[in-house]
Amino acid sequence: MHQIIFFVEKFSKEDLVWNPKFYKNAEINIKKVKSTINDLDFNYNKIMVCGRGTDSHPNFHPRFSTTSADIDSELYVLVDHTPLHKESIKRNGNYALSLIVHPLVVKKIENLGGKIFWFSPEYLENDLPKITAGKYPKENSGLATISLALFFGAKKILLSGISFTNKIYEQYQGGKDVVFANIHNNGGKIFSLDGNLAEKISIEEWYRLVNT
Repeated sequence: MHQIIFFVEKFSKEDLVWNPKFYKNAEINIKKVKSTINDLDFNYNKIMVCGRGTDSHPNFHPRFSTTSADIDSELYVLVDHTPLHKESIKRNGNYALSLIVHPLVVKKIENLGGKIFWFSPEYLENDLPKITAGKYPKENSGLATISLALFFGAKKILLSGISFTNKIYEQYQGGKDVVFANIHNNGGKIFSLDGNLAEKISIEEWYRLVNT
């Protein structure tokens, strides 16, 4: 039986959007854990990571995506805790979910026949695998998706539609630095189709790169 023991850190009153109610989500979700990301049989050296920052993505696989990207992927990722994100759930398939996602999101995935593989934020103490999704408490699904690419062995990661150029995403810059440092410290390299967050590369260059 999985169990949440305690919070590693306290919530800040200034960070009201990260409402402590998401701890309640975790309490509910941990009772439903059947599989974790450790149960996924992925071993990819190169992965494209897709977000909603663009309307179109190259037809490259394997690729992981945030649920809001609305494209077919080997893995869909979500860390956000509000019920609004159930609207972006439109497919079955493999979902990597943080314990803090809203139970209504979980229910919709189950109703569509999707398979859920759980992970935990680093600030919750439990026996689930931990994924870095940013800098506490401001986590981001795109950053979690990048971390998952590393978790599954990718040494080359291509970003499509993940740029953080919109002002609302400025709050995740500190978390981006943490995630990118993890990639580089583990021998990985990140590329980007638009060049905003990482070394710019064309899809043609990426195809040549993945074949070497």
